[in-house]
Amino acid sequence: MDTSSKIGKQAGAKSAKREHPQTEGRRDRNKREKVARITAAARTLFHAKGYTKTTTQEVAEAADIGAGTLFLYAKSKEDLLILVFKDEMSQLIEEVYGTIRKKAPLLEQAESLFDGFIEYHRRDVVIARALIRELSFSGNPGRRKDVLTIPEAIIEKLVHFVSEARARDEIRADIDPVEAARCLFAIYYQQLQTWLGTYVSHSAFKQNMHVLLKFVIDGMSVGVIRKTEPSRNKRAARTGKR
Repeated sequence: MDTSSKIGKQAGAKSAKREHPQTEGRRDRNKREKVARITAAARTLFHAKGYTKTTTQEVAEAADIGAGTLFLYAKSKEDLLILVFKDEMSQLIEEVYGTIRKKAPLLEQAESLFDGFIEYHRRDVVIARALIRELSFSGNPGRRKDVLTIPEAIIEKLVHFVSEARARDEIRADIDPVEAARCLFAIYYQQLQTWLGTYVSHSAFKQNMHVLLKFVIDGMSVGVIRKTEPSRNKRAARTGKR
């Protein structure tokens, strides 16, 4: 067995054991362990050789399974990419979230969360660009639904931050946490697309994101009075009608 195969088996076994310590059926356990081995092998090869130069056959060999077996779990290199992305990002979201000051201003919390993901993408921009293509343009409904679980997990953390900011009167009570969280994520994602599309530099990307996040969060702050529709009597007085 070559080194990459050993890596795939060892990492896969560790991941499977860590995530599912409870007793389960042999069939489910074997399936889960194979997925973990495939994911670990793909991750190792993507980072070692690059996404574009890695083949599905190499991933199958590194995971110590046949090409036909690999096809049962990942029908294309794009599917392998999603497996790796979901596995890494699921862990990263919790790791980054755990480092953020719980009572920090909402702007600091949002930027700290996004900064962790930005640094992850900076480590391999080629993979990041491939991921963005899958997130934005995938014509495979199943794959698209699968990969969108990650943005939803990020938004869930933002909902918590927004809710806490509202509870401590940092933002207005009429702000809907879910809508606000989706707005903050949309800013990050749109700027991420712009950066990975090589339209702006990394520093410009960070600055633009900061300006937009601050603009939106300032607009939600308690000190900002929401403009309401004039009362009926005031409208009537302006138009001379009753």
